[in-house]
Amino acid sequence: MGDRAYAPASKPVPVAAARAANGVANGGGGGAPRPPPMVPGRVPPPPMYRPKPMQAPPRRRRSRRGWCCACCLWLTLVVVGLVFLGAIAAGVFYVMYHPQLPSFAVTSLRLAALNVSDSDAVTSRIEYTVTARNPNDKIAFAYGDIAAAFSADGADVGDGTVPGFLHPAGNTTVIKGSASASAAAVDPVQANSLRSKKSHSMSVEMDSKVGFQVGRFKSKRINVRVLCSGFTAALAKNTPSPPPIVVAAAPSPIRSLVRASSSPSGGTTTTTTTTDAKCKLRVKIWIWTF
Repeated sequence: MGDRAYAPASKPVPVAAARAANGVANGGGGGAPRPPPMVPGRVPPPPMYRPKPMQAPPRRRRSRRGWCCACCLWLTLVVVGLVFLGAIAAGVFYVMYHPQLPSFAVTSLRLAALNVSDSDAVTSRIEYTVTARNPNDKIAFAYGDIAAAFSADGADVGDGTVPGFLHPAGNTTVIKGSASASAAAVDPVQANSLRSKKSHSMSVEMDSKVGFQVGRFKSKRINVRVLCSGFTAALAKNTPSPPPIVVAAAPSPIRSLVRASSSPSGGTTTTTTTTDAKCKLRVKIWIWTF
């Protein structure tokens, strides 16, 4: 028998190539190749991670509102700290010295002249004595010029000034002075009241600047007002020359007493009212009065 010659078997065509060939044959050539088929049981790899370049965050500018809040906070803390330190210093000062306010009393007053004209103008002269007492053992007071303003039945009847002085610790000082008015206009109702009455309800306001001294330390002077009321005075018959203003040490004021001296002919010559009318002390700091 003769040998037969067999043609070599053709190689198997890959599925992808076959599909591509079929696509070309079907007129779909030139398109993007399809992704390889998913193999069962195999997970595709994750996409490649490419980190972004690091960038500095943008700087935030502090707003004006933030600056205002910070300034208010610091200012509040400073004020609170100063108040706290001041309270501590005041407490230490009070424990060491036990400060007390001075006391005042009108010990005598003489209405030397009081004339109300038909045009409701007042001309007057008043002589007075005020006793000031310093109850402190280690604190002295330094007074500036004292301005006194008198009123009778609500009408202004005289002004005067007393020179300032130093009030030592534990001292009682008598202040003598005078006040006057020259053709001062008053309200018609008050003028009629001054004409009709023989005894007048008096009051006085004394304004001054006062500072205290402890050893060599001298404080700043502050405004002080002394209000005295609740005493009466009648017009004196004779009018001797006014005494000079005197500031001198004296004992404490005496009880209320009204004295009248008589002349040999039996006529009343002078009327002096001696009283221990107490006064109220008011301290004025800026716009506040205590």
